[in-house]
Amino acid sequence: MKFSYVLPDPGSYGTWDEFAADVHYLKQLGYDAVELQIADPAELEEKALREVLSRSDFELIAFQTGTTYLTKGNCLSSPDKAVRERTKELLKRFVDLAQRFSSIMVFGSLQGRRADESDYQKGLSRILEAMEIVGRYATANGVTIAYEPVNHLETAYHNTIASVADLVRKFNLPGIRLMIDTFHMNIEEVSMTDGLEAVKDILVHVHLSETNRNVLGLGHWDTQAFLKKLGAIGYEGYCSIGVYNSRLPRRDCMRKCLEAVGTLTREHKNG
Repeated sequence: MKFSYVLPDPGSYGTWDEFAADVHYLKQLGYDAVELQIADPAELEEKALREVLSRSDFELIAFQTGTTYLTKGNCLSSPDKAVRERTKELLKRFVDLAQRFSSIMVFGSLQGRRADESDYQKGLSRILEAMEIVGRYATANGVTIAYEPVNHLETAYHNTIASVADLVRKFNLPGIRLMIDTFHMNIEEVSMTDGLEAVKDILVHVHLSETNRNVLGLGHWDTQAFLKKLGAIGYEGYCSIGVYNSRLPRRDCMRKCLEAVGTLTREHKNG
């Protein structure tokens, strides 16, 4: 099993050197790749990113796309056609970015909330129509969209593994697969492990995130039992670790999370 770590959009760093130092530290610790939160491909300095990844001999395994829901109001369920169209075009640009970096594109939050569209069926219809188009575009370009079940407090649509799995199977497009996030699972699923066997054929990406969004091990989720189940169903993809609610310095979070999943080297445990 391979592990990556989620870093913020490089544009949120003070300098590229600061971002490069974090990537280098991930490599030193023993992570296999990095995942990024990216606001908009048009705002990303791709050349600088490639240079950082190349210097650390590191891979951008995946990137998240939901940042612009809160910052720019991008949303597929919106009753405003202009908003839906710009969101769909944004997702196509994300597909293009994923192709250029051979990365997985994570999708979920841009579906929207009930506040965006009070009529659930109308909102759902808009999402399905848009993702059919984006999914075919991704398939044609050899890109995988990792469709993420997001808890009901953050989106009104496709909150559970079963709902996204059903959607993926109905789309029947190689460019749309399922991913899971343990934070959302803890809210929406009856069991953290029982449903994994049924989706092993379409599971392409995993987010490991503690129940309180802190460092792994500081919540009430059994990380090791979950990883053991992933291994038992034959999952061989990446597990991206995300920490979004900690007062610890970022590098302490990186180190402690690897320790929690049992892959931190003795050298770094002692350091």
